[in-house]
Amino acid sequence: MDKRLSFIVVAIAVILIAVGGYLILTNPIGDHVESTDMDLKAHDFKLFSMDTPEGSNFTVKNEADGMKYYLNSGKYSDNISSIIISRNLTESLMGDNSVSISNSTSEQIYSSQFKNETVYKLVSNQGDVDIILMGSDLNLLKELSNTIKIKDMSSL
Repeated sequence: MDKRLSFIVVAIAVILIAVGGYLILTNPIGDHVESTDMDLKAHDFKLFSMDTPEGSNFTVKNEADGMKYYLNSGKYSDNISSIIISRNLTESLMGDNSVSISNSTSEQIYSSQFKNETVYKLVSNQGDVDIILMGSDLNLLKELSNTIKIKDMSSL
């Protein structure tokens, strides 16, 4: 039963990443702005905190054992579209169309192509959890990843 539940969680996560990538490219609300032109503010996600662009609106879109998916429906949703926090699911969440462009012990960066647009997935390794930032502005994703502060992970 545990393997079946794990498979279901991974399948849901892969679908969410694909939908998130699609939403990034088709969302007319999020105008792409260079990261140097936006103000950042601290955001409390309960499990962790990090800076996000002022005016962004992250809400939980899906939750499963070992994973939580946040979608940005506010400003700058093109620059940073979504965030996933996960335990032991990162490799399965990257999908077949993701190409590794950078790999270190603390972070990995992947890119995917959707309708001739590049979507980046920055994986920040935070102990026994990974935080995956997705969007079109790699410089912003790197800047935001440096502000991540892990809190209590017992509810993940």
